[in-house]
Amino acid sequence: MAKQTNGGFFANLLSSLFGGGDADADKKRQLKTISKRLSKSKFKNFYKFSGNEILPALGKQFFDIYKAVFPLQVMFNALQNQTMLKHRVIDFCLPEEIKKLTETLNEASINELSKKIPIDRLSAQANERLSQFSDYFTLDRINAIDALYRQLMALRTVSTYDYFFFLKKFDKSIREGDFSGTPHFERVNAEYLSDSLKDFIEAVWDIPFDSDWTQVFKFLKDFKGTEPITLNVWKRVLARLQSIRLSEAFEMIIRLASSNPGYVPNIQSQSTSIVEPYLDNVKNEVEKTIRTIMENEKSAKTNDFANQLFGNMDLNQIKYYTDALKPTFERKGLYTFLNYQALNYLKVFLIEVIKKDLREYYDLVIVRGKWTTQSLCTPFSDGYNTLLSLSEKITLFDTELAEDRSIGMKIKTLLPKTERDGSSKNIVNRLINDANESAYSLIMEGLRCIITIGKIVKSLVDDCSKPKPELVTNWKELEHFADSPIKDMSVDLYKKIYLFTSLEKSCIVPIEQ
Repeated sequence: MAKQTNGGFFANLLSSLFGGGDADADKKRQLKTISKRLSKSKFKNFYKFSGNEILPALGKQFFDIYKAVFPLQVMFNALQNQTMLKHRVIDFCLPEEIKKLTETLNEASINELSKKIPIDRLSAQANERLSQFSDYFTLDRINAIDALYRQLMALRTVSTYDYFFFLKKFDKSIREGDFSGTPHFERVNAEYLSDSLKDFIEAVWDIPFDSDWTQVFKFLKDFKGTEPITLNVWKRVLARLQSIRLSEAFEMIIRLASSNPGYVPNIQSQSTSIVEPYLDNVKNEVEKTIRTIMENEKSAKTNDFANQLFGNMDLNQIKYYTDALKPTFERKGLYTFLNYQALNYLKVFLIEVIKKDLREYYDLVIVRGKWTTQSLCTPFSDGYNTLLSLSEKITLFDTELAEDRSIGMKIKTLLPKTERDGSSKNIVNRLINDANESAYSLIMEGLRCIITIGKIVKSLVDDCSKPKPELVTNWKELEHFADSPIKDMSVDLYKKIYLFTSLEKSCIVPIEQ
């Protein structure tokens, strides 16, 4: 037995010398040390170690802060639009000349300017103003604005903490926002409040206590027309909070309440930048506005060319290569059909102009005409025959996209799977991309032939007016077979070809092949 006693003695001695021993006893010693430290601080009346109780004095402290910042709480709770608040902070920091420059970059101003100057000058002028606006925001100015916003958010953090919920633990009869009297605070089991204290210090301890808050309160007065609380009241709140923070009273209470002497608050520094996203947004809005104006102008040109060329003709000749599925494709993150408009106009042109006006002109000038050289006659004839077969090619291409045909059926079958199956998405994208390449090839084939014929027709307009024609020698003879003057026919056909090429140029989407 003596050996056991001696062994225990030496074990305990070694334990005390080299850090071993009972973990619970060690924790109790640490908690007792924390308790002694708290009892010697000026906030010793916040907590009673023997009963693990938070005392009424802490409730009174929170009530005084709640009462002081409540007007700010009401203001911030009413502010739902954080983006608007960020913009107001930035605007508050800008001089008048920069504010005026900002106004020239909004959508309404750019749209108004677009009515007065060409789109290329509009784009250049908007970019110049945008560059001038961006140059104002030096690093120092950005840091100053971001710091002001961070202070404003700190003000919000302190004022919008749920003091009412916290204080209900001390006095169940307390009413939210009622400061007509002093509540009757009771002692509270510290375990009930330790989580709330954690939330408070992890939110509040990061605020910039030592900052100059003058600009923040100038902003509040500018923003609301009045100060919800005075700067002096806020300084007193800050001084009280900073005193508690430096004492680590709340941290010690949490360690004691949770019997966790190693507790360290998780305080994460906030470094929100509001200027750079704001500048990006201004730039994006300017670019979007310019792009919309350009698209609208392009669309207006397209509609004007189409109206001049086709009038009241039926312009819906393509059935499946259309924009009908565009919303579905975009929603699922897929490619879309691109040149449905240009291909449709080509189909209409082939039906209404090539197979009617150009056929009549071809039969008259190419078939009956006596050409001095085949260098122009042959390209005209080849182009015309290519265009006649092109209409059928377009129909075959379009039909393959029908739901009961091979390509269209694949797209229809795989479309519902594309959001959850990458393989299906890739296949549908490939099919759409292949269709776009085929449509583009058909359009370019048609344009090449039409432009070739157009150049020849332009030469014929000049040739038929010459006393001694150089290309076709029997113009006078051909007049007998024409229903109208050949020159008028040539000019009318050339105008239609010119309008069509302009129309296609206004709506075609280039594709790299």
